[in-house]
Amino acid sequence: MALACVGDPDKYYEDFYKGFVVGGGGHNPVTKANCVKYKPIADASEQNRYDIAAALQKATEDIVKDLMTKYINEHKPNNICLSGGVSLNCLMTGKMIEWFPNINFYCDPIPYDGGLCLGSARYLWHHILDNPRIKWEDNSTSYLGTLYDKEDVMNTIKSLEANYKECTDGEVLDLIIDQKIVSVFGGGSESGRRALGNRSILADPRYKEMKDTINSKVKNRQWFRPFAPSILRDEVPNWFERDIDSPYMSFAIKFKEEVRDKAEAVVHFDGSGRLQTVTENDNTWYYNFIKSFGEKTGVPILLNTSFNDREPIVETPEDAIKCFQGTDIDYLYFREFNILVSK
Repeated sequence: MALACVGDPDKYYEDFYKGFVVGGGGHNPVTKANCVKYKPIADASEQNRYDIAAALQKATEDIVKDLMTKYINEHKPNNICLSGGVSLNCLMTGKMIEWFPNINFYCDPIPYDGGLCLGSARYLWHHILDNPRIKWEDNSTSYLGTLYDKEDVMNTIKSLEANYKECTDGEVLDLIIDQKIVSVFGGGSESGRRALGNRSILADPRYKEMKDTINSKVKNRQWFRPFAPSILRDEVPNWFERDIDSPYMSFAIKFKEEVRDKAEAVVHFDGSGRLQTVTENDNTWYYNFIKSFGEKTGVPILLNTSFNDREPIVETPEDAIKCFQGTDIDYLYFREFNILVSK
């Protein structure tokens, strides 16, 4: 997804499109043959990799659009729920809003195989046991992880001999504004692939250099990988070309051109951002933290990436401190207890 916008989508398109038509993305003979054919092509140059990525992305989008168009023309739905691992393709889901502007799209926070257990439970609860639908205010929560108390945190800090002090949210905001990288830990961890403010690394989005700093010094990943903008839900129409709900970072939408230079670290090469929309009901602490950042800077957005290095997103206080100690993150903030850990 990240490489697609810097490649030529038409150069290798035909082979990948045919592969999907014949047998989806699975282990059919055409897909296997494409893997054999394109591995040496990808190895030959960086530009070839961009072009392959762009072709794969375009073929995926076209196949899905064809399937959806047939269904929509026949059934004329007002709402569509997206699931399956391909629903994590935020470029594609963002374009669905452009393809079908009169339809409301919802993407489950765990659309891949890991969410099957939750889907099965919902089906049993509502369709077999005939219980009424649950009415959520804003969104179903994705913060389903274990809660840890202050004793858990302090015992871990002492056992790992970490430096710490008491600190306010305002002081942490000032650190971020001072271009420090701060990881935050609080509440239950997020279910799904996206860190949504409870197990996140946060930074100031206003300066383009912050993206390269986090990619190289903290996440140890490729230069082209983008970071997500967490934005107050009611501010979305002021910053993005489409006014949508995206509480689980499910959709990549274009920033308005006139504001792109105000949040350069979270604007991708094509002008898009995989936004997380935040309401007070979704995450009260995170909402107020972003709001305060916006009041201080004029930008109601924070750069948000998952709190991890090359391992899974941290779960426990021990995970958090060990990840912090093993990276160039500047500070770790246990937000529920106003405890700031430093190097």
